[in-house]
Amino acid sequence: MAADASLLTLDRGNSTLDAMLHGPAPRRVRLPGDATSALVDWLGDDRPRHCAAASVVPGGLDAAARELGRLGVRLLVAGRELQCPLRLDYETPQTLGADRWLGALAAHRRFGRAVTVDCGSAVTVNLVEDDGTFRGGAIAPGLRALVQGMAAVTPHLPAAEPAHAVAVPPRSSAGAVHTGVLLAFCGAIERLVADTLRAARGPATVVLTGGNAEDYLRHGRLQVRHEPDLVHHGLRLLLAGP
Repeated sequence: MAADASLLTLDRGNSTLDAMLHGPAPRRVRLPGDATSALVDWLGDDRPRHCAAASVVPGGLDAAARELGRLGVRLLVAGRELQCPLRLDYETPQTLGADRWLGALAAHRRFGRAVTVDCGSAVTVNLVEDDGTFRGGAIAPGLRALVQGMAAVTPHLPAAEPAHAVAVPPRSSAGAVHTGVLLAFCGAIERLVADTLRAARGPATVVLTGGNAEDYLRHGRLQVRHEPDLVHHGLRLLLAGP
């Protein structure tokens, strides 16, 4: 007999499908972006009553919607069936990724004015004011993009492996690349957050999330609130309504 888990949320990124099953015993998994059959296997006997999802990839949720439909679960997409409740002070709202305003929604409901930092394939740094106005923010290369970019444009240097970063100053070429890429990632976040905080209309909480958030926590200098499920909580709030 299928178990009752009230809500499934899906965050489809550029390279991953991040799923969270909410309910009495919440659980979460990060799968390859096209691993829809693995999602169904992961659910097992659990049958959510609702599914709320966001995607930065056009059509990236179509296969998941079909598979969940076979289980009797309708998938509702942020920005389509589920509209943004924040006021958007943004020049091109039609191009704004739902993951950005979902993180801002969750951060605002918990902390008020906030700067959200999502460390995924791209790093997004966004500002939401205390009145719930989303004011935009920057998009920068994520850690994986920096690694791959270095490999593409400097093929004769050692491949960057940020997990092997060493103390400054590195004393080998491999250490120099490992450390340089990792600290470039951290430094970009810190500059973007500093400028965003200056643009805010008052003190703000810096909220960190995303797949490479732990890399920043180990090596970065900012005081942040780490909320690994930020987008999932935004989807939950969106489905719950005001």
